[in-house]
Amino acid sequence: MNTAELVEAVRRVSLVLEREAALRFTFTAEGLTLEAIGSEHAQASESIDAHLVGDDTTVSLKPQFLLDGIGAVHSEFVRISFTKTENPNKPGPVLITSQSSREQAGADSYKYLLQPNLLLR
Repeated sequence: MNTAELVEAVRRVSLVLEREAALRFTFTAEGLTLEAIGSEHAQASESIDAHLVGDDTTVSLKPQFLLDGIGAVHSEFVRISFTKTENPNKPGPVLITSQSSREQAGADSYKYLLQPNLLLR
């Protein structure tokens, strides 16, 4: 994903969240959709372009922790990788690394590991 687009989308959508709430990230072949439900009157959703390799994935992440990790990526693109766990209801850690181009991974000199929240169904 484009780093700047992701940062701006996270900032905009997270405006409706309460202090410790998480954003829902849905990765599909069509791209990334961010969803926030702050209250019954405050909801936000936005989609950005993303290239997905693998199965569709939905994770819930705290926006400030994600922004902290992405803020240290000094490349035009960022890669978010997922780890599998034995329990499908408990997502594994998310790995954030730099991406030198849309298709090519960057140097692995920076890695940021983020633990997702449990998804509320």
